[in-house]
Amino acid sequence: MEQKKTLTPAQKRMRKKKIQNIVRRVIQLAFFIFLPSLFSEGFSGLKGLFRQVGQGEVLSWNAFLQTFVILAVITIIAGRWFCGFACAFGSLGDAVYGISTWIQKRIKKKLPGIPEKICIILQKLKYINLLFLLFACMLGVSNIIDSNSPWGAFSRMRMLDFHIQGYWIGFLYLLLIVIGMVFEERFFCQFLCPLGAVFSLLPIVPAALLKRDENNCIPKCNACKKQCPVHHKVEGASLESNECIRCGRCIGVCPESNIKVGILRMFCKEK
Repeated sequence: MEQKKTLTPAQKRMRKKKIQNIVRRVIQLAFFIFLPSLFSEGFSGLKGLFRQVGQGEVLSWNAFLQTFVILAVITIIAGRWFCGFACAFGSLGDAVYGISTWIQKRIKKKLPGIPEKICIILQKLKYINLLFLLFACMLGVSNIIDSNSPWGAFSRMRMLDFHIQGYWIGFLYLLLIVIGMVFEERFFCQFLCPLGAVFSLLPIVPAALLKRDENNCIPKCNACKKQCPVHHKVEGASLESNECIRCGRCIGVCPESNIKVGILRMFCKEK
């Protein structure tokens, strides 16, 4: 009988990373196909909340607000899992950037990306976007957003409705966002997403934060940092901690299995 070949630690990590990546892609695809409107519904709930509070109206519970509250609670309990696994816009960004990277490898030509320091600065733009949304709702002019938003155009395209009359600005914004996705991973999520801005401001229970045991790290490794699509610092208490979208790539790539999710470190420490 032929004996099974023992895998090296590096091969085991590679296999684990591939499995994690496949599982995540399957989950993303399932949400994209069966629940693609979660982002739009959550955004509508946020917009309605801003409108009612800003104009002094009595809060009314509806399906859109319910979706937003559910997504917010999930974020508080599990981190920005929705952003990393369930958001149709995030999945679109991953697909566009993945195709872009594949083409670059095939033609052996790398497109210029955005330097990390500039990315961290540009991540603040989504808060300006959120403030603009808040003021638009308070002033009663949020209908401008409805007809000109890229997510509205995305929803129309998803329903195979390509009539851009009255919505051409939204389609133009969407085109520019897709172009940005070609050059920078998670372009929309990092720089523009108003829901991402809200979720990054929410408190996350300590057990859901990523933690890294730096004492066991290989000097100058930085594998986790290089894999992170949103330039997140894994220390957990850093200013960028809530930028983490829970994609899990840092966990899969760590050669010493030092990165765990909060309390799981006590039970999952590998020798």
